Amino acid sequence: MNRFKQCTYSLILILTCFVASPMIYKQIWNTSAEKKKENSSKTVEIDIKKGMDNTSQSENPSGEQNTSSNTDNSESTVNSEENSADNSTADTTFEPSSDPSANFTGFVASDYSYFNDALFIGDSRTVGLRDYGSLGNSDFFCDVGLTSGDASSSAESGNLADMLSSNNYGKIYVMLGINEVGNNFDSTMNNFRSLVQNIRTKSPDSIIFLEANLHVTDAAQNDAINNQRINELNSMIAALADNQSIFYIDINPVFDDGNGNLMADCTSDGVHVFAKYYPQWCDWFCLNTVPKN
Repeated sequence: MNRFKQCTYSLILILTCFVASPMIYKQIWNTSAEKKKENSSKTVEIDIKKGMDNTSQSENPSGEQNTSSNTDNSESTVNSEENSADNSTADTTFEPSSDPSANFTGFVASDYSYFNDALFIGDSRTVGLRDYGSLGNSDFFCDVGLTSGDASSSAESGNLADMLSSNNYGKIYVMLGINEVGNNFDSTMNNFRSLVQNIRTKSPDSIIFLEANLHVTDAAQNDAINNQRINELNSMIAALADNQSIFYIDINPVFDDGNGNLMADCTSDGVHVFAKYYPQWCDWFCLNTVPKN
């Protein structure tokens, strides 16, 4: 190749590079910008997920999954009591309420000797009070799954009737209904009225305390057992109180969350409170007593 051709090719190459350089530079610039944008998007996505994870952990600081037991819709009876034996490590504390949900305003504070002549009638929640509470020398007629119908029959001619006849009880507490929330309320209330009448017949001088049924957690609600029906039944039970010798007391303000449900962190099954909370329940009883006269 002669010198003239070499110069010509060199000139053409220089001109080609001069023309193509801006296009190549632009392509490199665009590719770099897209890569930077993609990396920024990934960073934002990671940060959002991290924020969601932090939020989830803050809602459940212990990192433990709350468990609840939903009652079978076809079975309205609550049969679990093992609940109470579990002493949860949750550090939630509750202040006893001195203002129960009732029209009566004459409740007074008493010490535990007030319950030396008391009888507690109830289902598994009352079993928990018996096993983990601090109600001194109180007597108990209670069983897991007990209903107002069972108690009424026994109060008429059964073990409860014998207890009422052979003891001079000054106070009788009744907490029943959670096992009947899925049933017809008319039938349940007939049983309640019969129970109260049997108690009054066999123990005419006793003060009767009708206790509101404890709510369940939001997760434990189903078609048969839910807090709307529990409230309806509680209202009917409250209507039996005459504020003379029969009084209605409601523990729910002590254990409710802000939405009228049992607080999730004070129960393992959504229905019964942990064993460590029964003494506080007993303290609440002390704040809501009625003088014998």
